Amino acid sequence: MTFTGLRKLAGVLALFLLATPAEAQLGDIVNRAKREVEREARDAAETAVAKALFPLEEDGAELRRQSPQLDDFEPAAFADMETLARTATGGFRLKPGAWEFKSQSYCLKPGTFERAGGSGYRSGALTGKLAGPIRSILANSYAHPGVPYEDIQRLLWSMLAGVEISNMAPEAREAARVLLSDADYRALDGGALGWVPPELSSRARRELPRAARDALDATERLRRAASRPDASFGELEAIAVRSGEPPKTKDDIPAARWSWHPDGYFIRYFSNRYRETTVQILVGEDFTMARDELGRITELRFADGTYVRSSYRTDVGPHRLKKFDDIAAYAFEIVEFGSPDPATGAMRTHQYVNKGFTWVTDRAPKGAALPQLKRYASLDDGIRSDAAPYIVLAQGGFDWERARDQAERAREYRDRVRDGTRPVSDDDLDAIMDQEHYRDGLGTLRDGEGERLDWIGQTHERFARALARATEIIDSMGEDDSDPTYEPAFETGFPPGGGYVQRRGTSGRGF
Repeated sequence: MTFTGLRKLAGVLALFLLATPAEAQLGDIVNRAKREVEREARDAAETAVAKALFPLEEDGAELRRQSPQLDDFEPAAFADMETLARTATGGFRLKPGAWEFKSQSYCLKPGTFERAGGSGYRSGALTGKLAGPIRSILANSYAHPGVPYEDIQRLLWSMLAGVEISNMAPEAREAARVLLSDADYRALDGGALGWVPPELSSRARRELPRAARDALDATERLRRAASRPDASFGELEAIAVRSGEPPKTKDDIPAARWSWHPDGYFIRYFSNRYRETTVQILVGEDFTMARDELGRITELRFADGTYVRSSYRTDVGPHRLKKFDDIAAYAFEIVEFGSPDPATGAMRTHQYVNKGFTWVTDRAPKGAALPQLKRYASLDDGIRSDAAPYIVLAQGGFDWERARDQAERAREYRDRVRDGTRPVSDDDLDAIMDQEHYRDGLGTLRDGEGERLDWIGQTHERFARALARATEIIDSMGEDDSDPTYEPAFETGFPPGGGYVQRRGTSGRGF
């Protein structure tokens, strides 16, 4: 805490003491102030050491936005990404669909746990001093398959530990000559990145929390080992890779969490071994959408003629939750899927009658009931409606708790987007919410066992991907690319966990 900050804290403390002189309150305030000063001192020390000792982390990372609305969405199958066209650096020319690639990956945070402990990874781009050279190494490894994996990982560990190339083992030096540009080679060999003097780390060590001290100790041991020409790869690995389960932290995220890439796709990672990371990607596609006068989606259609049409029951009014009267649930009358048969070209169709419902941003007058309906009393203290609760319940798939959670999320979502630095229009905001709810609404449709056709499931999944992509594009205001490219070397898997778990550097090499 700065001197100015301490002076302000003292002033606030004095005013409080004048108003409430009780000794118990005084002791509590002093203890809280002391803890706050100690916490800020630890944070400042950790930040200073991290910036000096770990150049990779100096500027952190550009993390992709999480997509928690897809936590319940699981594609039925993934196609092999290696069947797609490739770039010279091992990238993939993506097409609409669900894709999977088992990447030869690398540890980019030595001294941490290998396993994520059941938590997920966020995708992002490195932005620190070593980001450029690391990307070059990972990208060029695809074009130079003859460079052994162990030599590449040895080079990365040596760089991260602050060893100049001329002091690295022969295997790492040879890998650097092949995979680095002349400019990066000279920078890493001449100390241009600026490593911290050992005495600084010694002074700051006592202020660091346990996890940071462990990482610092591992980095120093790795630096000494990587500088010895006779150090084996196994010796370096034993220092850099911790086994076992990392501790749980407040920022843990679900293992299946997707990240949204502004180029127009979703991405997630699964990895228990630092050498192998499974990368999964979802790519949606463009569609046209029709709405009725209440803003309800009545048709979605792809360019190949695949469609889903919806009509809504007219014998029942909208169902609203009392606390959230800006959205309403409408019961489906008919939902029809149509898709051309790949073998014959003939159109296949299938209908769901009086099944399912969707939430809609309510454009109707609040509390309005259709003339032919009699109003009913509330089902419970939090619900008011016409006959809608009975109809929606009868249609199946309705869960009161989930409905309230969705409504709460919708309100928070609207507030967040409206308060953003790049707010979207009300029409776009309504489109975001309606498309997400419609996607969920299609998921409430259920056939009896054995009646659900495979192509219906595939078509539903296709629309779900497209709707998710469309809402993310609007929300992020990002530049979408209808045929995006995924470059493994430029996307890194960042785990939560306060620095306990390794980062995953992926490459275009398959495992």
